[in-house]
Amino acid sequence: MNFKFMYEDGFTPAQIQDISRCLTNILNIPEGSIPFSRGLGLSWANLSQIPADMENEYATEVVEKVEEFEPRVSVRDVSFSYEGGTAQIIVLLEKGSGDSG
Repeated sequence: MNFKFMYEDGFTPAQIQDISRCLTNILNIPEGSIPFSRGLGLSWANLSQIPADMENEYATEVVEKVEEFEPRVSVRDVSFSYEGGTAQIIVLLEKGSGDSG
């Protein structure tokens, strides 16, 4: 799965680059694989479900993990597209509660 992050207005290029890097790391780690931070990452248990069920559970988990680990943004929408057997997850982000700028 590939993630594509889209940002609403109000973010600088440097913020976009830093937040995208952080989110890519958070969302590509298998949940439970980091000692002392077992909640970091996404569960891979849902990936074998049919697309409609997987999308719903995966989107919910993306929203929860972004809220917990990256307070500078909040998720406005999560959508999925499929091409060549690969899922792309498009995450629309807006300013979060932890954004001081």
